[in-house]
Amino acid sequence: MHHLNNLIFNSMAKNQTDFYKTKDLAEAAMLTVKKQKLTTIEREGRICWFVFADKTACEQLANDYNYDEVLVDARSFHEAMSRLKGRIFSMN
Repeated sequence: MHHLNNLIFNSMAKNQTDFYKTKDLAEAAMLTVKKQKLTTIEREGRICWFVFADKTACEQLANDYNYDEVLVDARSFHEAMSRLKGRIFSMN
């Protein structure tokens, strides 16, 4: 049983590190437009963390975003920003 508990704990710990988190709304909108799966939004006081499923892909896109190397459709980006803001404000 102890071995099984260790496997479950290790699996859970690994899964938690497989997520990508950002508090940047524009970055989160870009990731959403780029088809990255938003798993949840975590609130820490006034800060909202957007949590995405594929850490590796999100890290690459975030790096490209920081170097101004990501292109997205302006309308899709605006709509993603609006949807994320709506989710944030509905959390209150």
